[in-house]
Amino acid sequence: MDPKDALTGKLARIFSDAVVDEDERSELRAFLASGELSTSETKEVFESFVKTTWKATMEDGRISETELRRLREIIRVLQLDASVLPKAWLDAVRK
Repeated sequence: MDPKDALTGKLARIFSDAVVDEDERSELRAFLASGELSTSETKEVFESFVKTTWKATMEDGRISETELRRLREIIRVLQLDASVLPKAWLDAVRK
């Protein structure tokens, strides 16, 4: 499997329940440390994941409590800079 696809799948699974436990965090750290992806490739996957997640979150035009927890958890675990997030995402998590 392509490493980018593997990371995308891991992100989707890890964040699916809006809670990242220590085993999931360790799995993600191990994958990122493996060197399978360069820093720029990892950034590209993260940015694509953010876009896809935001699109799915806004599909029904509202953000549920679970979705809000997921958005906050993504920022926290991936240590994302505000510049890669849609403004509406930032507005939602700051409320």
